[in-house]
Amino acid sequence: MTIEYDGTDFYGWQYQPEKRTVQGEIELAIEKITGENIRIIGAGRTDHGVHALAQIANFKTNSDISCDKLKDGLNALTGEDIHIKEVKEVPSDFHARFSACSKLYQYKIMSQFSPIKRRYYWFVDYKLDLGLMKEALKYFVGKHDFRNLSVSNDTDSEGQEKNTVCHIFNLSLTEKDIDIIINVEANRFLRKMVRGIVGFLVDVGRGRFQPEDAEKIFTGGLNGIYFAPAHGLYLVKVRYEEFLKGEDNGIIS
Repeated sequence: MTIEYDGTDFYGWQYQPEKRTVQGEIELAIEKITGENIRIIGAGRTDHGVHALAQIANFKTNSDISCDKLKDGLNALTGEDIHIKEVKEVPSDFHARFSACSKLYQYKIMSQFSPIKRRYYWFVDYKLDLGLMKEALKYFVGKHDFRNLSVSNDTDSEGQEKNTVCHIFNLSLTEKDIDIIINVEANRFLRKMVRGIVGFLVDVGRGRFQPEDAEKIFTGGLNGIYFAPAHGLYLVKVRYEEFLKGEDNGIIS
């Protein structure tokens, strides 16, 4: 499934008892359609308030319902802040999270307050030096340990140390009218990692940090990093070249 959602009124993607989540809403709809109690697998666990233009999720079912009818049924049974854009069959060993080659997130900043955009952009009431922000981008590209730009625990449920090394393939900052758009693509992301990168870049733009201070993030020598708010963040694309043979899966132009 390729899923678009407005994350404003959800407690994130992941199912939580007694709370409205994207995963929970879709699973409830699947149960009504197929009669099966199914746990779906998402490509990423977006946090409370984070949006998605093309979240990917998969599940296995014994139902013989067609993909088109399943899509129509899901859209009829979920709220207007969720839309199933596509449903199709994939190989049995496909895994929405572990089969992904990369994910692309986008962050939107507005420099002039807009009531209409307030739930989808971060309003930054500072004069930002975009030249310095762009200079800082190069420090993040490549393989780095991002544990200091995340709120994830250092160990997993079995007490083993988590892998906090991520490979950022592309990181860009562009101006669109009076807005700032930041795109970051990597093989994997830690929780709140993108928001940490954006927060650092904004602090560089307003003079709180220097671009080269990014190197201190990876050694633990930089304190007081601000995490950008969730509502400006979007999961835009997930790539699965190995399984889907180069198809435009979740690509937003």
